[in-house]
Amino acid sequence: MLTLKPSGVMAQDVRPSPPETKTDIVWAIDADMPGFIKIEDRLNGYGAQMLDWFTVRMPEYHHLMKILPRRSAYDAMRMTDDTGQTVCIPGTQNTPERAREFILSNTVAPLLPLSVVVPDSALVSFTPYMFEDGTIDLEALLGDTSRYTALAKSRSYGPDIDRILAEAIDSPNILRTDNQSSFPLMLEMGRIDWMLAFPAEIEFHRRAQGKASDTVALPIGGMPRLLHLAIACNRSSTGIGAITKINDILASNPDMPWLEYYVDYLGHADRARFNETLRDFKTTRDVPASAMQ
Repeated sequence: MLTLKPSGVMAQDVRPSPPETKTDIVWAIDADMPGFIKIEDRLNGYGAQMLDWFTVRMPEYHHLMKILPRRSAYDAMRMTDDTGQTVCIPGTQNTPERAREFILSNTVAPLLPLSVVVPDSALVSFTPYMFEDGTIDLEALLGDTSRYTALAKSRSYGPDIDRILAEAIDSPNILRTDNQSSFPLMLEMGRIDWMLAFPAEIEFHRRAQGKASDTVALPIGGMPRLLHLAIACNRSSTGIGAITKINDILASNPDMPWLEYYVDYLGHADRARFNETLRDFKTTRDVPASAMQ
């Protein structure tokens, strides 16, 4: 049975304060499980708890929460020159394109990237599709038409993965579904042999179904070991100030204690891989957390 830690993040205005003394920040949140899970008038999940961790340490701002699909959130940030608002997104991949448009924090959530998720009991059978470093050769795996998988309709997996998928999309071993919440059940029933998913997402759906078997996420060859998520704000004076504050919080908390909520959404094997990779990230990062990007 899935259990959720309580979070103080509200779906609406969470910290009312006199408008004459505090400046508004609108947090545009994509309620994408398990990062943000809307429960009545509250948001839960590891993303909500990370955001709560930051906002309680930013009392100089008046924080407003608004649920928006990610594309609409980016549009809202681009329109702020007309509205005068400051809009921020609590978790977006740090790319050169976004850095040119918005002001980005340093990495606030280094997470496990898109992976090939397989039944723990069948792990050994996937070694023929692995490179020497233990990562999955996705093209080789897709090319074996005896191994079935499913893809969520209308979902982008990123340009590199989408390019590989485009070459195999019409293969008989590629099934299409409306969403990936059904993936663990399809795996349990033997309809598919593996899934393409973010480890925390699929673990959330697996637990929600109660009896689904344990899975393990295998890294894909050529993909980064971690997905670097930042906080993005439009380039208003308030947005720049908020990112400066967030980077200061990062500098004061190099152990990133808010990640413990993310770890709770990983299976045992994935948790061990994440903790090892996170240790390497903390050891090798060379950009001061107080530096602006």
